[in-house]
Amino acid sequence: MARRVGTALLLLVFTVGAAEVLLRLWPPLGIRVQGDRIVLPTDVDDVIRGSTLPGTDATIHLHRNHLGLRGPDLPHDTTGLLRIVAVGGSTTECMYLSDGQDWPTLLGTQLSREVEAVWVNNAGLDGHSTFGHAILLKDLVLPLRPHVVLLLVGANDLGRSDLGRHDRAQWRRTPAPWSGRSAIVRTWRAWRQARSVREAGIGHRALELSADPAPTAPDSARMQVSRERALLPNYRSRLEELIALCRTQGALPVLLTQPCIAANVMDTALARRLQDLPLLTGTDGRTLLERLDLINSVTRAVATEQDLLLIDLARELPGGPANFYDAFHFTKAGSAAVAALCADRLTGYLSARFPQHLTH
Repeated sequence: MARRVGTALLLLVFTVGAAEVLLRLWPPLGIRVQGDRIVLPTDVDDVIRGSTLPGTDATIHLHRNHLGLRGPDLPHDTTGLLRIVAVGGSTTECMYLSDGQDWPTLLGTQLSREVEAVWVNNAGLDGHSTFGHAILLKDLVLPLRPHVVLLLVGANDLGRSDLGRHDRAQWRRTPAPWSGRSAIVRTWRAWRQARSVREAGIGHRALELSADPAPTAPDSARMQVSRERALLPNYRSRLEELIALCRTQGALPVLLTQPCIAANVMDTALARRLQDLPLLTGTDGRTLLERLDLINSVTRAVATEQDLLLIDLARELPGGPANFYDAFHFTKAGSAAVAALCADRLTGYLSARFPQHLTH
């Protein structure tokens, strides 16, 4: 009996050890925030086939450069190169848009007409909130010495009551416990965090405009809005921390508000339809707009208080199915519209601050 128990324990130790080694060498695809560090696949090409999302290609090609980001590789000689990095979640990464269709890449193409030498990269990471952004800024983005960091944030911070629980671990305000050094535990935590995003309904799925309306019950709507309002001070603190990180390294942060399919819809019937549909799990468009406006209002206020450029996509980007295939994610047309809005606002801003980079 004792020999069997010993053999079983030995086998368990071997299995756990092997799993730990394998997860350290080959982190699972899609799990990119592990504990307090970012793990990105580099120099890889991915193909997504059979996409049925409206406004996207059936076959999607994604390339990750030597940094693990979307966009051109950073030249060895960066003399005179204006460096811009876009940071955000899935609405920045644009995972279901092929290379050249994501708005940061389109923005780089448009800015290159006015700027002599410009490098724009897409550091959006699907499902990541302000916690993941902080890690990414510290580990990867700010060491590149970018001149400008575009921050499209907010969607993945909606209703995240678990953020406080992960605050110390992900913001590194205390030394990581032993569990934070385990690849198995890090992978499990990252999977749980990604699952919470999916359960909240912030995924990638085509919005069925013909679906039956499901208005949120008044009591539930009030509870959701009240809960969102209670989380705002923490969101503001995290946003201010991201800004401070950028400024400490000499990067100019630019804030972008999070747009939504149900906002700025000119067709009255369509607008009412979108407000009655369940855009997130348990949340109709009307309630989502109210919650999202709370988040965006903080972003606007912080931009004003800290004298930052604000690109108010939430108020300027037209809603509806032409620009969005679900509550938040852009179609090809929507991505192009975002790039055009950003280029329009950024061109004068950059020319005033970096005149040496202008095309003559």
